[in-house]
Amino acid sequence: MEPGTIDNLSILYQSSDFIVVNKHWDLRIDSKMWYETLTLQSQLKHRFPELADPDTYYGFRFCHQLDFSTSGALCVALNKAAAGSAYKCFKERLVTKAYLALVRGHVRQSRMTIRYAIGKNTTEGMTHMMCIEGTEGCENAKPCQSELVVLEHGSYGGDPVTKVLLQPLTGQQSLQDDAPRLLPAHSHRQGADRGVRAPDPFVTAMDGNWVPQHVTQRLEDVIQELKDEGTRKEKEEERREAAGEEEAGSEGRREETEEQRARCEQWLAEWALE
Repeated sequence: MEPGTIDNLSILYQSSDFIVVNKHWDLRIDSKMWYETLTLQSQLKHRFPELADPDTYYGFRFCHQLDFSTSGALCVALNKAAAGSAYKCFKERLVTKAYLALVRGHVRQSRMTIRYAIGKNTTEGMTHMMCIEGTEGCENAKPCQSELVVLEHGSYGGDPVTKVLLQPLTGQQSLQDDAPRLLPAHSHRQGADRGVRAPDPFVTAMDGNWVPQHVTQRLEDVIQELKDEGTRKEKEEERREAAGEEEAGSEGRREETEEQRARCEQWLAEWALE
């Protein structure tokens, strides 16, 4: 994927309520550093100056976050009503999120569940990173769970790697340790009803260092599974509500912890529904 510039913002979906952009892998969403002028925020202001909201801190209402080195689909709300709707979807886990990544080495299992407790790294010079419980400097680790599906085995720059699809189910925002096993990550899909997808950047035509050797599962097939599962959950939720079982809820409706609620409110307060 080409580096980000002020005028090469890629739009995946646009309506009167939302814009979904394909964030570049080398851009922050925003920055308070005076020297860091090229951000997703500045790209949006350059492309859509008429849509920037002076009443918001960042000019645009970002519905979720992607790390600096993570590319892919990122949803931006264009008004308070849309932002409130998006907040509800993320809060109640009605949004399906999937990430493509290249992982060092060849993963032998075709599918696996990854369970680690992840916390903040307090080691000097690494405070911007996450870490696995038990490693030096790791504090306040919390259980995290992700589903991993192997798509392809191949090589990157001559080293063995595996192309995988990751679906985060619970836990911290990201996983980065001092000996990272994860190469570039890419947000591939956001939202059940719109089915917005960013193009796969891990293809030889876009990156000659990536050489696929063996396909384990087709990406399209795995994405269809996610769609089908999302549809099944929606129908189950509708059935529960119709039967008056909403109070019982599902795993996705578990009560928020105080910390989760505070984090959501801090991120969304400026544009949540009044």
